[in-house]
Amino acid sequence: MNWIAKIFMGLIGLALLVALLFGLACYIVYATVRWLLTGRKPQVVLVWQQFSAMRQNFRQGGFRAGTSQGFEGPKGRQSAHDDRVVDVEVREVVEDAPRLPTDRRL
Repeated sequence: MNWIAKIFMGLIGLALLVALLFGLACYIVYATVRWLLTGRKPQVVLVWQQFSAMRQNFRQGGFRAGTSQGFEGPKGRQSAHDDRVVDVEVREVVEDAPRLPTDRRL
């Protein structure tokens, strides 16, 4: 490959990098303005906060029953599924029972 093609490919790569950084900057400005106008945090911030809380909870003794202490559900209420008991329906499994219908038409 000659030197002109190498320079051309380098310029294309540089242009793609600049376009990616420009798109990222536009998204950051859009998300910040939307956050200030609506009061809703961007999804990236929410995911990062949840990840940080999980990491901090794991350092303090591991995951306790799959929930983190201090997790608040929708509208700031404590999630109610921590104390709920789920019953299981038991039924007999017959070995000779057909698993699939015998009359299969394609």
